[in-house]
Amino acid sequence: MNSLGRLSGVLLPVFSLRSKTDAGIGDFGAFDGLFGWLRKAEQKMLMVLPLLPTASGDPSPYSTRSAFGLNPMFIDLTQLEGLAFTDDEQRTLEAARAASSVRYDLVFPLKTAALQRAFDLFASRPDSSHARDCARWCDDQAQWLDGFCLYATLSEQFDHRPFWQWPEPLAKREPAALQQVRTQHQRRLRYHAWLQWVAETQWDRVRAQARARGVLLCGDEPFIIGQDSADAWCFPQYLRREGRLGVPPDDFSADGQDWGLPWFDFDALARDGDRWLQYRARKAASTYDLRRVDHAIGYFRQFIRDEQTPRGRFVPPDEPSQLKLGLKNFKLLSNGAGIVAEDLGVIPPFARKALDELQLPGYQVMRWAREDGVYRNPHQYPEVSLVTTGTHDTETLREWWEKCPQWEREVVCRTFPELQALFPPGASFSPQVHEALIAAAENANSRLCVIPWQDVFAETERTNLPASMGPHNWSYRMRTSVEELLTHDETVASAEWLAKLTRAGRRA
Repeated sequence: MNSLGRLSGVLLPVFSLRSKTDAGIGDFGAFDGLFGWLRKAEQKMLMVLPLLPTASGDPSPYSTRSAFGLNPMFIDLTQLEGLAFTDDEQRTLEAARAASSVRYDLVFPLKTAALQRAFDLFASRPDSSHARDCARWCDDQAQWLDGFCLYATLSEQFDHRPFWQWPEPLAKREPAALQQVRTQHQRRLRYHAWLQWVAETQWDRVRAQARARGVLLCGDEPFIIGQDSADAWCFPQYLRREGRLGVPPDDFSADGQDWGLPWFDFDALARDGDRWLQYRARKAASTYDLRRVDHAIGYFRQFIRDEQTPRGRFVPPDEPSQLKLGLKNFKLLSNGAGIVAEDLGVIPPFARKALDELQLPGYQVMRWAREDGVYRNPHQYPEVSLVTTGTHDTETLREWWEKCPQWEREVVCRTFPELQALFPPGASFSPQVHEALIAAAENANSRLCVIPWQDVFAETERTNLPASMGPHNWSYRMRTSVEELLTHDETVASAEWLAKLTRAGRRA
């Protein structure tokens, strides 16, 4: 991490990209235009949300069906052979492209049908060079791919019911039952493998484009995988479902949170040499230059609720065991790859000290970096940290400023050197306030700085509203297509403005 120096970057989910050739959702074909804008803005890092396969009908990038693989919805259809749409599909495509946000009700069926046709053409040419390339890739990825394709195929067969509701021989992975599936559903298994091959092939091109433009790609690695997932089905000894993962009561929640997720049996993983965890870490390291490890405290201790302890308990139960586990896990996770530890929320002092000793950057969300209402000067943030104006779960910088109480704006102006000249502040998010807040992030002592795309452009549309469901979540799309980012006066001016602030913060 020390070798990265002072860097500035932008947070933008893949689904938020907009291009003239997409199908109403961002895809792997839209990156090169974005990288051109990032280069002009002198940004050296792009952070994305998880790219893992998502649950059927749930667009949340954290509702993952696997710890491995990529989301087929991000495949760029224009890179596939045999792309053609019916008249009805063309009208749907135009409506999806024109929409201000991602219309998943249009996108899912449209892309699924197009991908099926592209696969049918691919499958009709078993001796092609592409078929041979796909077969070699599948052999190389068999450690995770075989189980995932079986799970995905069976999930379709049983109308996406959770795997524990499948016929018992399949739910319990009896070898004879699985062999029958392999025999009867060869084509469908190959389809799901082909989707993953196409997605990874396209992502490899994105990585090459990023390297050519001098941009580091930072991914987001969820801590745990969903209950109904390929990994929970394949490895029930590691992902335990008899308890539910969550967090204990704190100042923000008297009852804590029950996430309804399985929990990791790190003892069982250790007995098997941590092979699954090591493979996950290697696969993630091969996908990104840097990655954000979600729920960092979970690698030290997990808070679970079950029938025996409905109010919850920690696993492991004592601090020495938790510290030993966390140090072991983070050394494993960071082996050969750069990571950022998402340490938001209640983190005990021993865990923060351990992350500091490992020189792993934690998060400094500027509006949250305070104690008892006293803000910290960003110039005094830890050097080994990541500063940001917000996350995918927060309101935008503009909305926060306009809605926070007056005393909070006044405290910020007194504490942040860049805003002191604006005292007393008003509720208006003026260009002066906008620039001062972004400058405060760029000038912070933190080595890494990441600005959400919406905050660069002073927008109000947020990415996600936690504890809510609906089309407003995970559907934000950038207003300007990537092809036009360097031709529109507004986006060119924003790139030059951000570059100026980045240089002033000694990050260029």
